[in-house]
Amino acid sequence: MIAMSIVPFFQWALPACEYFTDIILSCSTEKCNSEVEKWRTNAPGAMDWTHAAKMICEIEGNGESWIEKQITFQKKIKQVLTYDLSKRNPFSPTVLPQADCLLLPHCLDCHMMTKEGFCSALKNISSQLKKGGHLILILGFEGTFYMVGSCKFPHLALDEGFVKKALGDADYDIKELQLVPRQTESLYDVTDYQGFFYVNACKK
Repeated sequence: MIAMSIVPFFQWALPACEYFTDIILSCSTEKCNSEVEKWRTNAPGAMDWTHAAKMICEIEGNGESWIEKQITFQKKIKQVLTYDLSKRNPFSPTVLPQADCLLLPHCLDCHMMTKEGFCSALKNISSQLKKGGHLILILGFEGTFYMVGSCKFPHLALDEGFVKKALGDADYDIKELQLVPRQTESLYDVTDYQGFFYVNACKK
């Protein structure tokens, strides 16, 4: 499995350690990857994501210790790589075997500024997935910006019709697509998204 993120936070991928023996994590910057490596090796000064691990174990409700879960996850991480979605091989110069599963929360909608760029990036990352493998996407719905501190970043505004067409054109069979509306009317000064897409698609 290859899990990608725009930030050095991968606790959302913890449940996957029950199903995959080899996990590759990837951020778009060396700084983020450095933080991930510190967390993976329990190095001094590493970010503390204990609260997230505890929450995930509570949601799963199987009685597993969050410490055991986190140790299992860390042991299964084989590499931490930098990605560039504009490249045919986003992990160049590293060449990876095609994966059984790709997890991409907010990578395409936060990095790509045009729908053409979105489609190109989708095809690039799809080269890393086996036929019959699954692509798991989390995308913002109709958002145009998000804030990080005082810095404002653009967000690609997406709608359901476009997402379905882009996946079809990239040779995917959509197994599940859920649109979850925004649950709060507050924090519109931080981001103006209207909801999230959760997508499970199988590569033909």
